[in-house]
Amino acid sequence: MFEIGIGAVEIQAAVVGLVTGLIYTAVRAPIPAPNVLGGIFAIVGTFIGFAAVAAARGQLTFAF
Repeated sequence: MFEIGIGAVEIQAAVVGLVTGLIYTAVRAPIPAPNVLGGIFAIVGTFIGFAAVAAARGQLTFAF
């Protein structure tokens, strides 16, 4: 069973990502993630594909 939820870990990860992006941009270093929108969409699409298959199998639950 897979569970998709937004909790403390997800919020912490978002804050760490935001701070990392701010620091890397402030020192003019390349960010440690895809620096094009297409790369971001590829990551999001991969997750959506995973969630769609898990939902079709009845293995997905949501928690907030």
